[in-house]
Amino acid sequence: MISLPYRATSSSPSPSPKASGRKGSKKVRTGCITCKIRKVKCDEAKPHCLRCVRTGRKCDGYRESTRSTPEPLALSPVPGLGFGSDREAHAFDYYRARSAKILSGAIDASFWGGLVLKLSATEPAVRHAILAVSSLHECVEVKNTTGRELDRSFAFREYGNAIRSLRNWAQRDEHSAIPLLVCILFVCIEFLADRDSASQMHIIQGRKILSGLADGHSPAMELIKQSLVPIYARLSLASFLFGARPASIPAHLKSWTEVPAVFTSIEEARCGLYLLLDEGLQFSTAANSVAFDPATDAEAMYNLELEQQRLLSQLTRWHAAFTVFTSMTPQSPASENVQNLLRVYYNSSFVWISTSLRRDELAFDAHLPAFSAIISLASSIINSLPPNAKMEAFSFETELVAPVYWTVTKCRHPLLRRAALKLLTRDQMRNRRENLWHVREAIVVSARVIEKEEAGFEDGFSMSTSPEISESSSDGSSYSNSTRSGSIERQTSPSLKVAVTKPPSLTPPPPSFTDPMSGEESGDGFSPELSASPYSDEPTSPTNIAAEAMQQLELSTVRPDTLESPFGVPESRRIKNAVIGLAVDHGVWVTFFKDPEPGEAEWNVTREFLRC
Repeated sequence: MISLPYRATSSSPSPSPKASGRKGSKKVRTGCITCKIRKVKCDEAKPHCLRCVRTGRKCDGYRESTRSTPEPLALSPVPGLGFGSDREAHAFDYYRARSAKILSGAIDASFWGGLVLKLSATEPAVRHAILAVSSLHECVEVKNTTGRELDRSFAFREYGNAIRSLRNWAQRDEHSAIPLLVCILFVCIEFLADRDSASQMHIIQGRKILSGLADGHSPAMELIKQSLVPIYARLSLASFLFGARPASIPAHLKSWTEVPAVFTSIEEARCGLYLLLDEGLQFSTAANSVAFDPATDAEAMYNLELEQQRLLSQLTRWHAAFTVFTSMTPQSPASENVQNLLRVYYNSSFVWISTSLRRDELAFDAHLPAFSAIISLASSIINSLPPNAKMEAFSFETELVAPVYWTVTKCRHPLLRRAALKLLTRDQMRNRRENLWHVREAIVVSARVIEKEEAGFEDGFSMSTSPEISESSSDGSSYSNSTRSGSIERQTSPSLKVAVTKPPSLTPPPPSFTDPMSGEESGDGFSPELSASPYSDEPTSPTNIAAEAMQQLELSTVRPDTLESPFGVPESRRIKNAVIGLAVDHGVWVTFFKDPEPGEAEWNVTREFLRC
C-alpha cells in the first residue's frame, strides 16, 4: 500500500529494564487470548498466532491494544533459521530491514513483516522464496538509485529452491494455507523480475486453488480467509487489467457478502472494497463480451442490467459506510493516503461498472466528477510526500499508475486528462513500478492516445512524429525503417483482424511458466508477434518522453470550444482500447483499436512502437 518515505529512527539503545528479581520469562501482555489462558509464550502472528494454528487450536485473536503509536518492525532474530552462506544471511537481513517494510506499506506489516517472517523459520519454501524476493528487490532499488545492474543468479536459484521445496511439501490438512501463501510470494518474485506471463500463471493458479476450497472452520481456513483472500482480491487489478481471467473467489471465503452499515477498521473497509472491485471486474469482462455480441437477446441484457445495479448499489453503500468510518477516525498522513487510495478505486470501479454495458466511448463523458475526484485524490497522495522525496521504486500493489493512466485515456476533457498526465510525469513518480505497471510506459502510451484522438489527422500521426515511407515486410505488413526523428514508429498488421462483434482487444494465450534460472520471460502476455521489434538495427538511446509529451500537450493548446462533451473528440476518433505489449528495445509495442472504417466489419487496428 501507499506509504510515506522511510524516516530513520534513533539508533541509540534503550536503557535496559531493571531486573524484577523473578526468574523465568517476563509475562507477555500482548499475546493472543488463547495463549494467555494457556499461559504459554505467543508468537503474536496476526491475525492468528501460528502456535495455535499449528497445534489445531482456535486462536481467539488479540484484545484491542492501548498503545498510542505502533511498534516498529522488529528485527530480532527469527528462531530456527540457519544460513549456508553470507549471501543468504544478507538477503534475509535485507528482507527484514527493507523489503518487508516496503511491501507492507501502511497497513500490511502483519503479513509481510509478520506472518511471512514467522513461517520462514519452519517452512523451507517460504524461506527460499523470501530470499529470492529480497535479492530481486535489492536489484530493483540499486538499479533505480545508481543505474547498476546486479547479478540476479542468486535470486533465481533461491526461487528454484522454493519451487522444489513446495513440490516436496507434505500437505498437513486439506485447508493448509502454505501453498496459497507461497504462491503470493511467487507472484511477487515474478513482479520484481518483470515477467508478465509467469506472474499471471501464479495468480490464476492461486485463485484456482481458492475457488476449489470447501467451506470450513479450521484455524488454517480462518488464516486463509483473513490474511490471504484479501491479497488475492487485490491481485485482480494486476490480472484483469492485463487480459487474464482468474477464477472467482467463492462467497464462503469472503468476510461478508453484504456491505455492513459501519466499518470497524480501515482493513475491513479496504478488504470489502477490493472484493467488490473483484466482482466488478468479473462482471465488466463478461458484460463487455455480451454487449458487443449482436446475438444477445433482451432477457440476457435485462439480467445483466440487474446485476450492474446490484453492484453499483453495493458500491454506494460501501461509500456511505466508509464516509461514516473516516469521519469518526483520527487522521495521520499515512492513514489519509490509504483512505484517499481507496476513494480512487471507489470512483474508478463505479465508472468501470457503469459503462460496462455500453459499446460507445461517449459513455465516459458522463463521469467527469469521478475522473476529477481520481485526479484530485491522486494529487493529494503525491503531494503528501516531503520535499525532494520520491515514491518507492517498486510496489507489489496496484496503486496510482493504473487508475491515473486509465483516466488520461478515458476522460476526454482536455484539461482534466492533461492534469492526470501531469501527475504521471511528476518527479515523485519517476521510474515508479507498481507490479507490472511501469510509469514510463503509462506516460508514453497515454500521451500518444491524447495525440491520436485530438490531432484530427487521418492516420492519427502528428507532423512532428510522422514516419516517412513504408516498406513491405515479408509477412505482408508494412513499417517504417527509415525514420528515427521522433519516438514513434508504426506497423500495420493486415493479418490482425478482430470482428466488431467481439470486444476491441487481443486474446491472451494461456499464461506460461518461466524457468527461474533463465531470468527471461517465456512469452508475451498477449501475442507472440508483439514481443519483438521488426527492426534489426540497434535502438537509439531512450528519449525523455515525459518532457516531450508535456511539451506537445500544454494546457495553452486547449481550445475553449472543446470543454463540453464530446470535447472535440467524436466517437470515430476515440481509441477504444490500447493494448500494451512487452517492453523491448527501450520501448513498447502498443496495439490501438478504433471504430471500423465505413463498410468494414473489423475494428481499425494499428500497432505502434513507442520509445520510453
